[in-house]
This record gives sequence, C-alpha cells and structure tokens, in this order.
Amino acid sequence: MKAKKPSYAEMMDELTRIVDEVGRDDCPVDGLETRVARAAQLIGLLRERLKATETAVKNVLSGLDSTE
Repeated sequence: MKAKKPSYAEMMDELTRIVDEVGRDDCPVDGLETRVARAAQLIGLLRERLKATETAVKNVLSGLDSTE
C-alpha cells in the first residue's frame, strides 16, 4: 500500500516546528544535523509542489484562453 503524501500545509507545519526548535537557545546539538537535513528536504519538497501547482494552474488557464 502506498503511503499518503503529506499535504503542503503539513510539510510547512513540520518545517516551522523544526525552524522553531533550531532557533531556540536550548536546542540540543545532538540531532541538530538530522533536523537541518530534514528541513532542507522539506524545502525541496515544498518547492517541487509549488512548481507543480504553478504548472497545473498555467495549463488550466491556457485551456481557458483557447476556448475563447
């Protein structure tokens, strides 16, 4: 069974939590590398999702233009 892809909002929430954790004065150094790597991964996924959405919206809008 295929795992459910997280929504854009879920990924943003996770990224926000990581940024908040890393920005605190009491953030433990242990696990910092893992948190930063996950944040970088999330940023890449979010960018991909935005680009895919932009392309889909442009396709829909160009379809509207061609019906005129």
